[in-house]
Amino acid sequence: LASRSSETMLMRGKGFVQAAAWAWTRTKGRKLLRSVHAMASPCSRSRSRDVLSERARRVLGGGAGGHVEEWKALLEAAEHPSVVNLTQGYPDFEGSRKARLEAAEVITRLEHNKLNQYSPLVGLGTLMASITSLYSRLWNMKDLDAKKNVVVTSSGTEAISVAFQTLISPGDEVILFEPFFPWYAPVAKLAGGEAKLVRLRMEEGFSISKERLLAQFDRKKTKMIVLNTPHNPTGRVLSQSEVEIVHEVASMSEAGCVVFSDEAYEGQCWASGGHKKIAQEMAKLDRERGASVDVLTMGTASKLCSLTGWRVGWLLGSEQIISGCKAIHGYGTYCAPTVLQHGIGKALDGFSDFSFDGTSDLMKTNAKNFAQVLRDKGFEVYMPLGGYFVVVDCSAFFPSSMAFCSALLAECKVAMAPMNMFYGTPSEALAPNERCFVRIAICKTEGLIEEAISRIKTFDPEKKR
Repeated sequence: LASRSSETMLMRGKGFVQAAAWAWTRTKGRKLLRSVHAMASPCSRSRSRDVLSERARRVLGGGAGGHVEEWKALLEAAEHPSVVNLTQGYPDFEGSRKARLEAAEVITRLEHNKLNQYSPLVGLGTLMASITSLYSRLWNMKDLDAKKNVVVTSSGTEAISVAFQTLISPGDEVILFEPFFPWYAPVAKLAGGEAKLVRLRMEEGFSISKERLLAQFDRKKTKMIVLNTPHNPTGRVLSQSEVEIVHEVASMSEAGCVVFSDEAYEGQCWASGGHKKIAQEMAKLDRERGASVDVLTMGTASKLCSLTGWRVGWLLGSEQIISGCKAIHGYGTYCAPTVLQHGIGKALDGFSDFSFDGTSDLMKTNAKNFAQVLRDKGFEVYMPLGGYFVVVDCSAFFPSSMAFCSALLAECKVAMAPMNMFYGTPSEALAPNERCFVRIAICKTEGLIEEAISRIKTFDPEKKR
């Protein structure tokens, strides 16, 4: 995971590295994390600090070390062959066969092919046409123009950065519903904006509170409200009433507030009625209420095609906003890998329904099975309606998410992610149960999930440690 400011990093202090190192050095021959801990020494951080820009220090949290080493420690421990790794949201299955075969066919040709060279800055024309065709075919978005309303980016992550850089000016405010995808807050800071946090509470089903939203909304300063549905990390899918609340609030803006809709998990949604495109829902409300709320939407092949390493994403929006996004993107990565854009376009052309290679059904089954074993152990679990993750509250047995993750790693060799990293609020200011939230990646084959479940069945949460 990328580095974040001290207010938004995953864990604070050296506690994680020390705890993870303790868990692994208990096992014979496991010395990996000792070296990681050494890398995080104050001496190495202080030597690097002076050469960094103020911008980099702001995001890192004041130094070159910060908490990057802590997340690195968890990931390195999780990568050990004996560990079932449920920390990150990447699939362990093949991904779109159509995309891979189409790209491979071009790559392995011996003769020259333009698809091995730069694509146009805005994206490969065939992919842009495939994107608009997909949304027209499955979501009835008939008004999208590939040349005016689409820009292809080097991943959904870059799409987020481009969107924020395009729309946020110094002094603007960005509303984030926490917990949130960890890139939002640092990218807002890099654009010169200030993140304003609106808490989603598990006891309320992680639903949007109009009262808390209004408390953070400023008619003159709020430039962006960030939505994410299905939501990372909780798997919540926005209800119609929540969309109406956000539209009502955004329409009060005197600053041209834009709704940024992160729909990375649009292909993994099993809520009643399926995934609803926020831009469509907002447009309906505009017509009903005589309002005008701009929506900028992010999509990504990482999740639609289960190819997280290909780094192909896109933005959809009005011609005015997309023109700005094209300019910012052009001075960043310029273009996503052309041959991979080609493969993704072919894969999108093959989607005729909402099954997306069966990933939605797989995630639903994995979520149900994982939730059941954790509930049987006495944990509270939020049941997702989409996405790649399940959230568990371990506060009935452990004082923190770190304590639970360390115990599970040491005793069962199952790795999960503490959710501190998904909050902008410091851990000490969170509610006791929020300090105990853990995110579990379920974007895995049923076999791997079954192995993790069999190990967790041996885990005794009431054991004295």
